[in-house]
Amino acid sequence: MLCRSSRDERGLVTTEIAIAIPALLLVVGLVIGAIRWSMDAISATSVAAETARAIVRGEPEELSLAASENSVPSADWSARRESLEVCVHARFPPPLPLMEHVTVTQCAPR
Repeated sequence: MLCRSSRDERGLVTTEIAIAIPALLLVVGLVIGAIRWSMDAISATSVAAETARAIVRGEPEELSLAASENSVPSADWSARRESLEVCVHARFPPPLPLMEHVTVTQCAPR
């Protein structure tokens, strides 16, 4: 009887591994994607601040935004000039399809 039950369980380990490996790969992929997305957002915060300061110093806006685009290409870059400050915005696509875009904004006083 002991031998019979071991025959019934034959292949269960293979089935469990076949289910567990794709699930594990999905989790690892999501973690790596979240880390990359977070690193881009942190980099964009610094780059946006530098770009805003550069525009305030008198550097051409187009060149400054182009340099920002080269630094963090996954973001859409824009600048807004106001009477007292210059603000630079970096808009990121959402990390997951059901989430909204994330915008990083940094301003520099004139």
